[in-house]
This record gives sequence, structure tokens and C-alpha cells, in this order.
Amino acid sequence: MAPKKSSIIATVEKTISEYGLLANGDHILVGLSGGPDSTALLHILHRLRNKLDLSLAAVYINHKLRPRAAKKEARFCDDLCADLQIDFHYNEIDINDLAAEQKTGIEETARNYRYMFFTELANDENYDAVAVGHHRDDRVETILFNLLRGSGRQGLIGMPAGRDLFIRPLYDLSRQQIIGWLDKNKLAYMTDKSNQSPRYTRNRIRHKVIPLLEKEISESAAGNIIRFSEILADEERFLEKQSSRISGKLISTTPGGKFKLDLARILEYDIWLLRRLVRRFFSRAGLSDIVFADIDRTLDLIGGGRDSRLSITGGMTAEKAGYGLYLYGRKKRFIRQEVIVPGSYRLRYPKISISLEFTDNCDVNIIKEGSPRQAFLDAGKLSGKLYIDGIKLGERFHPFRRPGSKKATDFLTDRKYPRPLRDELPVLYDDHGIVWLAGVEIDDRVKIDSKTKKMVKLEIERS
Repeated sequence: MAPKKSSIIATVEKTISEYGLLANGDHILVGLSGGPDSTALLHILHRLRNKLDLSLAAVYINHKLRPRAAKKEARFCDDLCADLQIDFHYNEIDINDLAAEQKTGIEETARNYRYMFFTELANDENYDAVAVGHHRDDRVETILFNLLRGSGRQGLIGMPAGRDLFIRPLYDLSRQQIIGWLDKNKLAYMTDKSNQSPRYTRNRIRHKVIPLLEKEISESAAGNIIRFSEILADEERFLEKQSSRISGKLISTTPGGKFKLDLARILEYDIWLLRRLVRRFFSRAGLSDIVFADIDRTLDLIGGGRDSRLSITGGMTAEKAGYGLYLYGRKKRFIRQEVIVPGSYRLRYPKISISLEFTDNCDVNIIKEGSPRQAFLDAGKLSGKLYIDGIKLGERFHPFRRPGSKKATDFLTDRKYPRPLRDELPVLYDDHGIVWLAGVEIDDRVKIDSKTKKMVKLEIERS
């Protein structure tokens, strides 16, 4: 028996209120495909528009996967919006070409493109939220899909009722309730035959796995899966508070934009917390679609005795060096910058400021023991023009008060300077070569001695 019209709308209104999805006066963009879910969503929001003081618009995306069907769907959506007197947006993209270009699957590419386009359109047109037609059954499918692809607890919670711009007002309704409401109210909708195709993983879960569970295991299988995810969500909120507090002390960014996880204390934590810290580490770097296997591979890297690195989903590299784990994408290069004394210079990459000034006073302790921020040298021993650049391949360096010279990279290895940070180490050069490995050590040839008449103070600070 199909539920009453009022009960469906009341359920959606309750969902909107309970999860704080909308505010009075919001301008809403509805992702409209013409199928039963998005069509019901548009009709329900249209009926609530006066009560909630909403203004509505809709958008249809033609993925060019089904030319004839898409043409009919677009016309249906356009006509529906005209009948409801709301604005209609249309967009098309060749998803096959885009998937080939990005080397990703059709489903993943289409989903990513939709969310990207919805976000851009919402920002351009000042929509307060983007409403999509995901419902209770979609939540079950997502949980099972994530479980089978190896997701952790976060994936088993499934999709949220709202996140950022995106809201799901049909969150607590089943597919059967939605179709029943449309049929009872004699509201037309389109049927996408591709939703029946076993070609797509989610369709196989929808049409084979879930019916099998309900038939062979429990009639309440779908509801029990949702209940399980809601219990996990409650626990997740508590655990996230704990891991957030800890990760705030352990995760930082380098002047060159890399992300660093401090490993000095991390191995004392239990495995559940280690996994969360690694996931938050990835999330801090903008990687949201990380699979559980990547987290475990990273934990193996952390627990290994030797420094090493591995490739992570999303085109980034995780590299262990000493007591740090670094995460970065494509490395950047220095832009050579000429300097003079006195002068102060802010580098674009890395975000560091370097100052050079003449001085009559120097800190004897810094001269003897070195300093991560300051150095003093003999101005009379500088030769020609000064400039700042990165480490040059094969460049030799004579360490302060040590015999002989060696390659600068070998010296940094001896000093246990993290390999991932070497590309963002500023080096002060003159016409004879390295003057100062900034924040590390000066070359012995420019050291202060009894014949020094004029000194230069060097200082480095993070911008």
C-alpha cells in the first residue's frame, strides 16, 4: 500500500529540519535526471516552497552515453520545469572521452563531473544548496559498495544527509515509497534502462545482492544495514573528536607546501587511531577518495625500518624520512633570485624570508655551534654577485671547520636532513659556489676569523 501524500512530504520536511539541510529563503538547485527519484524530489520541494520560503531551479546533464534517451529526458525535464515555473539549466559532456582522458571508470568519471559542474553552477548563480535525489536504498547500496571495495568505518557510514553544498532531502525514504507516491499522484517520470544494466557495479548490488540478502538472510536486511551505519556514525563522531585533537599536534605543512606527519610519537598509538591519523593526514592534503588499502600500505611504510616511499591514489607520493612522513604531489622548482647586502627577500617557493645585513656584533655561540635560523660570515670573503637558488646537481660544499669538501647532497645525508625537503632548501651562492645552506651550515671558506673586518648576519624565517 502506497503511503499517503502528506506522510511522504512530512517525512522530507522532518529530514530537512532534523539535519538542518535548508534555511528559510534558500535558493536551491535540484539535480534533475527525469528519473523517479529526482522528479519526486523536485515536486516535493516545489510543494514545500511556500512553507519554507524556497526558490527553486533545476539542472540536467547529458553525458552523451544514450543519445536518444538523453534527448527525451532533457525535453521532459525542460517541460517539467516550465510547468512548475522554475529555471532550467542544461549541460552536456562526452563522458567516454573524459574517462579516457582521466583514465578513470565511466561511473566514477560521470559522478565526479556532476559534482564538479553542480558546484561551479551553484557558485556562479549563487545557489545556497544543491539537492540530489539519493534515498534510503541508495545509502544501502553505497554502504555495500564501500564494504566490498575495502573501505574503513568512514565508508561504512555511507553518504551523509548533507555535506558542504549538497543535500539529500529524500534521505529517509525508500525507492518503493518514492515510486508509490509518484504513481498515486499520477506524476510522470522517465525510466533509465541503463539502471537495469549489469554492466555497472551498483546495479548488480541493487538488483542481485540486496534482493538475495532479503530473501535468503533477512527481510529486514536493508533496514539493518542502515541501522548499522547509523550506530557507526554515532561512534564515529566521538572517535573523530579524539583523533582530531591528536592530529592537530602531529600534522603540519612545510614551507614548500608538503604535508608532514610527525612519527616521533605516533607508533605508541593503537592501530585504530593510527589508521585515523593517516586518513586525516591524507584528507588534510585534499585526498578524500582514499581506499583502505592505501592506509594499510602507508602504515607498513611507517612501521618499516628504512626510509622509503610509495605512490598514493590521487597522484601523490608518501615518503618516510627519519621521524617524518611527507605527502606531496609534483615537486616545484626554485626561481633564481639575486640578492645584495643589506636586503630582505621573501621567496615565492618555498614560503621563506631571508635577510642579509652588515653587523659589528655576532653571537659567538652561533658561530661555534650553528643555528637553524642565523649564521655569520666574513663579508670580505664573498666573491662577485650573490643569489639564492636550490641545490644544484653535483655541487660541492666545504663544511664549516671540517677537512675537505663533499657533495652538498652527501653532506645533507650525513646530517640526516630529510630527503623530501631538499628541493625546498634555499641555498645562498656567490661566484665561487655555495655560501650557505640556509638554516643548516655555512661554507668553511666564508667563516669569520681573526682577520675579519666586516661581518654579514644571515637570517631565515618562515613567511
